Amino acid sequence: MAARNITFISDLDNMRDDYTLKVCIIRLWRSFSESDPTVVKSIEMILMDEMGTKIRASICRKDFQRFDSKLKEDDAIYIRSPTIAPNKYTFKISDVTSKLNLHGQTTVHECLGFQSKTKYEFCFVSFETIISATTTSNISIDVIGEVVSLGKLDSRDVSKSKHWLTLQIRNLEGLQVNVTLFADFAYQVISYLEAHKQVGRVVIILQFARLNVYIGIPSVNNYFDHTRMFINADLPEIVAFTDSVVGLRGIQNPSSSLTFDSSQSYNEYEDFLNNHKVKNVVDLLEPQELHYIDWYYDACSNCGKKVDRRDAFSGPDSGDASVVVECSTDKCKKKDISSAPKYKIPIRVQDDSGTITLTMFDRDAYRLVKQRASELIEKIKQV
Repeated sequence: MAARNITFISDLDNMRDDYTLKVCIIRLWRSFSESDPTVVKSIEMILMDEMGTKIRASICRKDFQRFDSKLKEDDAIYIRSPTIAPNKYTFKISDVTSKLNLHGQTTVHECLGFQSKTKYEFCFVSFETIISATTTSNISIDVIGEVVSLGKLDSRDVSKSKHWLTLQIRNLEGLQVNVTLFADFAYQVISYLEAHKQVGRVVIILQFARLNVYIGIPSVNNYFDHTRMFINADLPEIVAFTDSVVGLRGIQNPSSSLTFDSSQSYNEYEDFLNNHKVKNVVDLLEPQELHYIDWYYDACSNCGKKVDRRDAFSGPDSGDASVVVECSTDKCKKKDISSAPKYKIPIRVQDDSGTITLTMFDRDAYRLVKQRASELIEKIKQV
C-alpha cells in the first residue's frame, strides 16, 4: 500500500474515483439521530494529510461494520477510493469545499509511516481577533491559553447536553478570553481538576472551536463533538506555552492552584436568592386581572413562536376542509412547518405587598411537571 501514488487533499479531483489518501484521524465522533438520540446515524471524522490540509469525512450507518474497527483517533491510515461530495455543513473545519464519504467500495489500511510538520497542525487565532469580534463565526478556530478563573457548573436542565461551564483563559500577553464548555467538555475539565487537585497551572487547547458573540460579548465555545480539547497534554505547543508562562510569571500560578469543588456546582436555590435582585410585588408593573388562559399554546417547530390555524377548503363548493398551520415570523413565512404544544402556565404570586400574575413557560414548567405538554394533553384526553 505504501508504494502506491498518494493523492493530497488539495489535489482531490471529482473526475477520479481511483486514488489513495494518506491521512491521520485527528477527530472522530458519532453523530446521533435528531428523532432518536440513542441511534447513531453516521460516523464523522476530521482527517489531515502530511501537508497539514484537513477535510471532513463521513460513514453512513449501513457501512459501520465494515470500517468501525479500523478507525481510531490519532491513528494514520490509507484510504482508497472514497467518494467526494460537496461540504454543505454550516460549520466549516477548513477552507476545503469538499468532504469524503467512505462506502462499500472504499478500503482502509493501517499506515505506519505518517509524517507531518506537527501532530495536529494547530492554527491558533489571536486573542485580539476574538476580543474584537462583532459577529459569530461558522469557521472553526484553534485557541490556547492558561485557565485563570473557573465559573460554576450550570446543571439545571434535565438534559446533560445542556449543562455548561464558564472559564477564562489568558494568553502570554495577559489578554483574557471567555470560554463556555458544554456537556462532556465541561465535565472533562471538572474531572481533570478533581483528579489533579495540586496542579499549579492548567493550559488548554481547543481545536475546531467556535467563536460566538452573544449580546455583544465574544467568547469561545465547543461546537458539539466537532471540537477537540487538550488539557495540560504532552504536546509541543502546550509545553512551549507553559515554559513561556513560567519565564514571564514565575513558577507559581498567581491565581493559586485551580481546583474544582463539587459544592461549587450551580445551585438553583442559591442563584435565585443571592444572584438576583429581590423586589416586592408592589414594585413591579401594575398587576392585571387573571382571566381564563390556556395553560399551553401551539408552538412552531422551527422558531418556537405561537402558530395560527385556519381551515383550508379544497374548492369554493367543497365542504371538506383541512387545517393549515401558519407561522407569521419572517423566518418561517415561506417554510412548511409543524407545531407542538408548549407550556404557558399563568400563575398567581402574592407577598405582603400585593398579588401579581406571572407566566411560566415551557422549560421551567417541564422541570417542575417532568412531562411534556403533549404528554399531559394526551393523558387528559384519555381521562
